[in-house]
Amino acid sequence: MNAVRRGLSSSLVQAFLVLVGLVWLTPLAGLFMSSLRSSEDSASSGWWTAFTSPGRLSFDNYSALLRNAGITQAFWNTVLISVPATVLVVVLAALAGYAFAWLDFPGREAVFLVVVALLVVPVQIGLLPVAKLFGELGLFGTIPGVVLFHVAYGLPFAVFLLRNYFAEMPKE
Repeated sequence: MNAVRRGLSSSLVQAFLVLVGLVWLTPLAGLFMSSLRSSEDSASSGWWTAFTSPGRLSFDNYSALLRNAGITQAFWNTVLISVPATVLVVVLAALAGYAFAWLDFPGREAVFLVVVALLVVPVQIGLLPVAKLFGELGLFGTIPGVVLFHVAYGLPFAVFLLRNYFAEMPKE
């Protein structure tokens, strides 16, 4: 009896979670369907009416978007910023995290305390001083400047996480 009750309650929970997931994804599906419709169709009716005439759906909006030089430049700027910033944060934080976890050096705990203290500094506090410094160095408004900014503000959290990860590993 208990097995039947558990199976039934498990099925009800799963059905409820699937229903919640579908409701949660409905706006995303609506955005996608709207992106496949013409602007006239989107202005005149809701996205759900696309199911009544699927022949009117097309990828013309996407091809127009990819022909737009501003959008493609923005895409490449995103790649040129996010890839180096991510790689630098992961590599530098892994090296620092390993050093904090396994190497004994004078002031290790104090330096790690400073790294942890940097976690509570809001990004907004550093915006003006960093902007002024980057302006003096000629980095303001450049991709290397944005990468450096992201690396500087991403490192404390990454070092904290990776130090704790390395510290949990057995010495062997």
